[in-house]
Amino acid sequence: MNARYLLWISAPVALSAGVLWLSAQEPKGENKAAAAEGVKVAELASLLQNREKAIAQKEAELRQLEQRLTTLQATLDKDRSDLATREKAVQEALAKVANLKVRPEIDPQIIRTYEAMDPTAGAQAMKELAGQNMEVAVALLAGMTPKKAGKLMDALAVLPEGGAKLAGRLSERVGMSRPKDPAS
Repeated sequence: MNARYLLWISAPVALSAGVLWLSAQEPKGENKAAAAEGVKVAELASLLQNREKAIAQKEAELRQLEQRLTTLQATLDKDRSDLATREKAVQEALAKVANLKVRPEIDPQIIRTYEAMDPTAGAQAMKELAGQNMEVAVALLAGMTPKKAGKLMDALAVLPEGGAKLAGRLSERVGMSRPKDPAS
């Protein structure tokens, strides 16, 4: 064979061998980079999964807190409604008590009649009146002059069967009540 022929054949073979050798060298470097990138991608994927789990857990906690808040809100609304009902009842009771403290108006003629009665007879009549309508008895006693009301109370206190207790209740109610306002 000719040297020229041999050169023509060996040059491409050498070139091919060099290219093969170089290509065999590059994948090792690329594999390292690819492997490094693969590790980074795997780490990132792991981090992402961990964050997704944490977010899912926080969402579950938030849902539980929302449910608890809804329950507490319902309880609070119920308590408010109960409180409003109780407040209304208290206001009605206070109005009723205020009405009890106001004496009804009594005809002055009846007051003068009781003042003119014998204290013993007046005490007996007052005991009967108090048994029927305590407010009228209180207003009548409060409308009398103090001197004549005192004599009637003395006679009432000595009556048998609770006369002293009745005298005490009447005194208390007269002291706790006030005359009805003429404007109302």
